[in-house]
Amino acid sequence: MRSFLSKLTTIDENDLTIKEKKIVDFIKGHLKEIVDTNMKIERMAQEAGTGYSAIYGLLKKLNIKGFRDFAISLANDVENQKINVAKNDENVVQGYINIIKQNYALIEKKDIFQTLTVLKNSSRAFICYWENLLSGPAQELSNFLYKNNLDTFLLDSDQDTLTQRTESSKENDVFIFFTRYGNSSRLDKFITEIGKKNRKIIYISGKVASPNIVEYLSSIHTLIVDNPDELIYKGHISNSVPFNYLNDLLIYHYMNSEG
Repeated sequence: MRSFLSKLTTIDENDLTIKEKKIVDFIKGHLKEIVDTNMKIERMAQEAGTGYSAIYGLLKKLNIKGFRDFAISLANDVENQKINVAKNDENVVQGYINIIKQNYALIEKKDIFQTLTVLKNSSRAFICYWENLLSGPAQELSNFLYKNNLDTFLLDSDQDTLTQRTESSKENDVFIFFTRYGNSSRLDKFITEIGKKNRKIIYISGKVASPNIVEYLSSIHTLIVDNPDELIYKGHISNSVPFNYLNDLLIYHYMNSEG
């Protein structure tokens, strides 16, 4: 991952320990100093008052592999903060570019191709938007797949409908879930029920998937939805933008891959 601040938006703050939160606050307040002085872990732990274990615990939760990758991600954040964005309308353009670049850095090609493999081996797709704000991306993906000869069914989070679709699903069906927040116990329950029926599940979320459901997921896409750095852009980016970007990636590779 190329950005520490971006990676931070993919986990729930409540999942951090008190010491891990202290480390996060220290980094945000001393980001430039940490990079400029090439601050070592010993000094960082001492100045933040947390010890080594909190730092390594935080890195593990963020899936950052070692202190070297951590230092690189911080250096990239400092570089991002140096971007001199234009004013007025150009600020919005820069905000869009920034959020897309952050997701470009996060989304791995192997996950894209894993999703394509699942889609191309499915006979029907049940596409569910868990929050209404994601109905647009879900509808667009549904329309594309339907035009490419895959039977699709667009669903919201209605419990009765989902229960019926789960019970009537067949072996080669795939369920695709779009969720902005990814913190619904009811959603996790449905995914567990679907997974126990050995159905394929594609999970697209603005937060890291709960450990309780990971074993049932055929493909996972965790997106950066929150503005990763307000020093670059102090405005609003529509929640659907990262999901539309992922859709376009999937559609592009679907149309331009063999098989």
